[in-house]
Formats: sequence, structure tokens, C-alpha cells
Amino acid sequence: MSLSAAVISFLDEREATYVVLTHPYSESAIDTARSARISPRELVKSIVLWNGTEYLMALIPAAYVLVLDLIDRENPGRHRLATEDELHMMFADCTDGAIPGFAQAYNLPMIWDYALREPEELYFEGGDHQTLIRMQRSDVVRMLDDYDGLIMSCTPDHIEYYQSLH
Repeated sequence: MSLSAAVISFLDEREATYVVLTHPYSESAIDTARSARISPRELVKSIVLWNGTEYLMALIPAAYVLVLDLIDRENPGRHRLATEDELHMMFADCTDGAIPGFAQAYNLPMIWDYALREPEELYFEGGDHQTLIRMQRSDVVRMLDDYDGLIMSCTPDHIEYYQSLH
């Protein structure tokens, strides 16, 4: 498998400027950043959630961990991670575990972490474990501004603090 057809169509329809890069095979976001020689703060990790009513894509930097309690406070419902079977059905044109961060291409609502406004360039999974899409922050922010931004993740060394708030 290679770049997701849904993502290509989505980006091309919006006349987005992007570069497709390849890297050695990797399965985790941190390993992808390492193999592509980019900062984990620049790599966008896509996490699909179920809130009891609908699926929702959350975008966070790969260097961070998602804090579900922060999402539950800002969005109705009690969120959980989508299962592998659910993801497989939603992202049929992607390799399992390589979810592109373009919710719009899959007709999903989306939320994103404000930390994604920091890096000059952002990298997204392309739909397999060897392809990344590089975009300038300004181009990404234009696409994200239609969606809710919030603080919903933190660095791993702060997770205990956020988990103790509920």
C-alpha cells in the first residue's frame, strides 16, 4: 500500500501544497519520527475516538500523549479509543495503524491540539508505514481553523498530573 487515495483526493481538491516523503518501515509514531529524522513534535499523531454517538479524529504531536479527560470536558460524551476493527473499516485504503491526519478526507469530525501551531512544518502519515506528507504550518492551520482546537494532550512526563484532576 502507499499514499491513501482519499488523502490525495482531499489535498488535491483543496489545492494544498505538500511533499510526499518516504522513510524506512516503522509502526509507532515515535519510531516513524526517528526513521524519518524529524522531531516527534512535528509528526502529527491521529487518534480516532468514539463518544457513544459518533467517531471523532483527534490530532496531537507524536511527542505527546492524549488525555481523554480533557476531551471529555470540552466535548459531549465519554470518549474511548476506536478499536482496530472499527479503524480497519473506516480507513480501508490505509495500512492498519497508519491513519492519516486528514479527518475531512474520511468525513469525520475533528479536534486538534494547540501544540500543533508551534512547528514550522508538520508531517502526517500517508496511509502506510513508510510514507509521510510534509506541509507548512500555515497551510495546515488554514485547514484546521474550521475545527475545534483545544489542549488535549501533554508530554509523557506530565500525564500523572492530568490524570489526577478528575
